[in-house]
Amino acid sequence: MIQLNLHVDASCVSLFSPLLEKGVVIQTRTGCTLRDFLCGQLGLSGDYLDQRVQTLFLDARPVDDVDTAVIRDGSTLALSAAMPGLLGATMRKGGRYAAFRKDISQHTDECGICEATGRVTVKLFNMVAREVGGRLLEAGVEVDGSDLQRIADRYPEDLSRIIRKARMGDHEVTPDKSLFSTLSKHRILLSVSIAK
Repeated sequence: MIQLNLHVDASCVSLFSPLLEKGVVIQTRTGCTLRDFLCGQLGLSGDYLDQRVQTLFLDARPVDDVDTAVIRDGSTLALSAAMPGLLGATMRKGGRYAAFRKDISQHTDECGICEATGRVTVKLFNMVAREVGGRLLEAGVEVDGSDLQRIADRYPEDLSRIIRKARMGDHEVTPDKSLFSTLSKHRILLSVSIAK
């Protein structure tokens, strides 16, 4: 895996939102509740989780109780603020329409908790992506190089303005279209920080 560190202008962090929507992989402690994972490991406050994050999907199943759902190695977790309409109301955690989806909801994990190191795919949408995505990207995430290349292809003339500095491993590199082209067939351990 290739390690890539990018320093970008604060106004440009949102350009990486397609990565967050597709899903980024993080190496983390698994076998814990969603609350432990989101607050203890990703650094969300309990209030933010309870008030702002209104829709959670764990392995494609809506979650109502973050204190009983358990994250496992290989899990995919999607987080969103409130979504509009009847569908949004139905998928909202603990919402009044949750009974309509009881057959597809995440149930209490009765296998017990067995903590271990694992890999989890995290997807962030709407306000949650804007408010939490930068912190997640700064901590470091695993992505497909082809997804980075798509972002570079979208903004070829602006790369040097968007990306102030780039390091691949221990070497400083030029953040141009050819760099992202060479990375397109690799898995990348990406960290994105705000240039000072």
